[in-house]
Amino acid sequence: MTAARTALASAPSLEDLRHALDPLDFMGGWNKHEPSLWKEPRTDYKAMLWKWADAKDGLDAAGRLINAEQTERRNLFMVNPIEGNHYDTLRTLVTAFQMIMPGEKARTHRHSPNALRFVLDCGEDCYTVVDGIRIDMRPGDVLLTPGMCWHGHGNEGKDRGYWIDYLDVPLVHRLEPMFFDVWEGFLQPVEKTTRDHPFVFPFEQQNARLKQAVADDFGRVRVQLDAPSMPTTGLYMEKHAARASEKTLRSTENQIFTVVSGKGKTEIAGQTFEWSRGDTFCIPAWRAFRHGASEDAVLFSVSDVLAQQKLGFHRIEIVAGA
Repeated sequence: MTAARTALASAPSLEDLRHALDPLDFMGGWNKHEPSLWKEPRTDYKAMLWKWADAKDGLDAAGRLINAEQTERRNLFMVNPIEGNHYDTLRTLVTAFQMIMPGEKARTHRHSPNALRFVLDCGEDCYTVVDGIRIDMRPGDVLLTPGMCWHGHGNEGKDRGYWIDYLDVPLVHRLEPMFFDVWEGFLQPVEKTTRDHPFVFPFEQQNARLKQAVADDFGRVRVQLDAPSMPTTGLYMEKHAARASEKTLRSTENQIFTVVSGKGKTEIAGQTFEWSRGDTFCIPAWRAFRHGASEDAVLFSVSDVLAQQKLGFHRIEIVAGA
């Protein structure tokens, strides 16, 4: 019998047994530092709001100080200010404001995480190239870049292009199947130019759908963007009537909202965040929240709902008495 097994077999107390188990990398369940199961979701991530006006000033300053060849992308990540975090917006999602200067190109690359962007402002000839397809950007567009699709951007116009990126990078970090490749020729050649493509959702089409939408069981008037190429990520446009009475909800989803139009506020677990066009805010899992528009508003939401539904984890409820 080995010395380790002898120590285990002869341990006179639980404390001695713990010391005998330590060098074998065992831990007795009775010695756990904290419970591994709890009654309901809990998170360290904070509800946060980032103002578009601040981001634009920061990006414009970066436009003076760094060019596209010096960085993979000129972007400002929205980092949740929890201890030890330097990247995530929420547990499974990250979002960032991005800008491309006139005459610039952003190098083509691809990666395991799924990505998409919501276009805030751009002029003519600002575009993305996804797997050789050039898609010209328009304000209000939602543009998809599914995992491992080649994608790069260009701006041949006179105006700066601004958008918001959303990716499931933190989820991939935690699951660990991360891959990343760079296109050798900087920008992938364009094989075709079109806006009739399943990777582009023009706002006017979604807005037309919203006008016909009715409230669901949770009081939400919204439409889902049909994006089967984005297996982890739920994408929705929601409309909120001015001064309408809205329900307080909570969900296991990690959610990011961007204001497409209008003004209002959202109460999240006792905090109030006032928002207007371009502002972006996040709601961590299981935090009670309620939207309230002061003028008619449209919100774009990105969440990990599809991943949770596939795994059987998703839950949403109306908060009674709120």
